[in-house]
Amino acid sequence: MSAVALAIVTNGSVGWKTVRTRWENDLADYSPTLHHIEDHARWASRLTENHAKSVGLALSGRATAREAIRSGANIVLLSTLQNAPFMPLPPGVNYAVYGDCTTAQLAELYGGKTLGFPGSAVNARLRRLVDHGCYFLCMSEWYRDALRRELGVSEDRLVMLPFYVDTEKWKPAEREAPNARPQVLFIGGDFRRKGGDVVYELAGLERFANVDFHVVSPYAETGPPNVRVHRSLAPESPDLVRLTAASDIFILPTRADTSSLAAMEAAACGLPAIVTRCGGIPEIVLDGSTGSVLDAPSVDAFSEELSAYLADPSMVAERGRNARQHILRNYSKTVHMAALRDVIAQAAAEVSGNRRAPACTGLTASPGTAACSADRTPPGQARTTSERRG
Repeated sequence: MSAVALAIVTNGSVGWKTVRTRWENDLADYSPTLHHIEDHARWASRLTENHAKSVGLALSGRATAREAIRSGANIVLLSTLQNAPFMPLPPGVNYAVYGDCTTAQLAELYGGKTLGFPGSAVNARLRRLVDHGCYFLCMSEWYRDALRRELGVSEDRLVMLPFYVDTEKWKPAEREAPNARPQVLFIGGDFRRKGGDVVYELAGLERFANVDFHVVSPYAETGPPNVRVHRSLAPESPDLVRLTAASDIFILPTRADTSSLAAMEAAACGLPAIVTRCGGIPEIVLDGSTGSVLDAPSVDAFSEELSAYLADPSMVAERGRNARQHILRNYSKTVHMAALRDVIAQAAAEVSGNRRAPACTGLTASPGTAACSADRTPPGQARTTSERRG
């Protein structure tokens, strides 16, 4: 068995803050040191904010990882891939890098272009991590396949690790009767990119005059009379959980996304979803089973699909049940943490000189891997770098 000296190095950008918060809480029994990338090499981020942003992200990641290694870590759990290209790779240290897209996927999805210089040169440095034997934790198959294709990552270094939903918190509401009016839910911080404007156009159509559209976004504006605007609902707040569970259908006509925690939470509450085919979202919403996946965020396409759901309450109920079961099987905390702890134990065993950890299996399988029994540090609170040094 191998001792684990774990450092958690995380990106504080929108979306990834949730990963940070949960990992720091859920992995506290390792007594990890905690390192926030935005607190390091700020000069690099400022210098490259408008040009060569990929360089700034990589430099900030390197500075943070160096601090983690100085704190005594032998395993560095890192998010995201964009912070990883310049990682220091000393003997006796290994990484598990969590991501949802490659830099090339990011350029294509958000900018509609191929990756150019200097991003391509920075991205090439990731092959150092491949050669070092680092693990790549994949939020989706879409991302995993790109790592194979772009970087040649071998199967034994690719680990499927979808993010998770608290399924005890996000669950279907107990209803005595159906809603008097259909309730459609949209959640999107980046209002236009997520397709909020499409939702407003749908709400303004005569065919949906008897439907209430709930729009959760800090940037939502007043819309048609049947739009209910929610600007101040915080992620995972009790009010947002109640609103989600009280809704009937989730809708996300997004123009660019790698994943969608909101879609996962809605599914956990038993809502079928109508979404756009973007990134790894078709793995969260299974077309024809837990919802519908459309090729484009057009008003016509979403209008026809939403009409079909409203005309068939039995389909709404069936796909909502399927959605809940899909989340329980593949996106639960138990599934996520078992796979993550398995990776940490395996990486620690390899750092200690044991190529395989006997109790750890199934690293490349779909989530559902049993928890590894390799030794961890004694239970205790996570510590900052200064506390460990003291």
